[in-house]
Order: sequence, then C-alpha cells, then structure tokens
Amino acid sequence: MATMNNIIHFQELRKEKEHQLSSFICQHAASLHNYVARDVNIREKVKAKHIFSEKVGCIPTAIFSKMEEQLFLDWFAYDYVTIRGTTIYQTFVEQLSKKGHPLDRIVHALFMASALEPFKVIKCDEHHIHAKKLLTGETCTIKSEANKYAAQEDIIFLRSIPVFDQLLCISELYVQRNTKSIASMLQHLEKSSDSWRTFLKKFAINYSWTSELLSGK
Repeated sequence: MATMNNIIHFQELRKEKEHQLSSFICQHAASLHNYVARDVNIREKVKAKHIFSEKVGCIPTAIFSKMEEQLFLDWFAYDYVTIRGTTIYQTFVEQLSKKGHPLDRIVHALFMASALEPFKVIKCDEHHIHAKKLLTGETCTIKSEANKYAAQEDIIFLRSIPVFDQLLCISELYVQRNTKSIASMLQHLEKSSDSWRTFLKKFAINYSWTSELLSGK
C-alpha cells in the first residue's frame, strides 16, 4: 500500500510540475509576441518582410492574410537574423536580463533550438495531436488547442517545446496539403549538409507556405 501511495504521490507531483512548466513556457512565448508587436523597430519588420517574401515567393507589397501574417511573425521572432547576427528572440532575452528578469536557462535553450517542424498526423483527441515527425520518423504527442483542425494523414507544421514526455505547441498550426512541396523538402534535405534542425531553421517557411494556408484560428 505504501508503494502504491508513493506512486500516486509521484504522479501528482509530476503532473503539477508539468503544469507549472507549461504555464511558464506559454507566458514566455506570449511575452515574446508582445515584444515583437510593441518594441521591435518597424524598419526591421519591413526589411524582414521583404526577405520573407523573397524566400516564399510572394509579392512584398501584398497584404498578407491573417495566417500568412502569423507565419511571418513566427519566422521573424525565432529564425530571422538581424544585422547584428542575432535573432529577435535573442534580443528579447537580452532585454529581460537587463531588467533582472529570472529566466530558466534550459527553457531559453529550448526556445533557441525550436524550429517550425513538419509532422504527419496519426490521430487527434480533445487536447492532443498524435503524430510522426516527418524528418526523423519519431512518434510523439503534441499538446495543442488547434488539434480539431488537423485530420488524420495531414502534414502539419508547428513550433513546439518538449515538456516531459510530450511536446507543447507554441505556434499556430499550419496545414500543408501540397504534396509536391513536401516531396521537394525531403529531396532538399537529403542533399543538404545541414542537420535537420538547422535545415528547418533556414528553410521551413519555404515549405510550410501555401496560398491555401489553414490553421487552428
């Protein structure tokens, strides 16, 4: 009986820690989005939009749809490199450090390493997407509130952070139904000397972009 009580206690403690870490990650991501919206120089955004448009092959002067704008902002926040040679996320963290804000070094490293990654959906339940990582073949469980928009066999792109034995989605969910684009991505990766993560940091937006972009919102 004592062993059973210990197991129950451990499970409850683990669940509490998971909830605390997930809340911290979500708050950190929300703070980054607020920083991008309010504090980043508008000229930097204009320059980034032109680079983004060249990468994905859209018209720089065109008004993005809601989802295209969200995809741009995700890339801008995490993967766009400024003239200083740093990302907007790194600048954001520097500002937090100057204010004496406590930052979990492990969480910071996970955000730094995050990439817009492709998954093949296996199934969805109320709060999770069960999927296979398209580039590594690993199966995983992704906690996401946008799961109702993903169907079995869909190829989806999203950015996530590992929390214990599952992934926590910190981006919108982008469905790519252009099979030629996915095939091209896999061929490009096969010829590339980059690791799959570096490859995605550089090229994910080229293959997640579609004129029929769908998402959970």
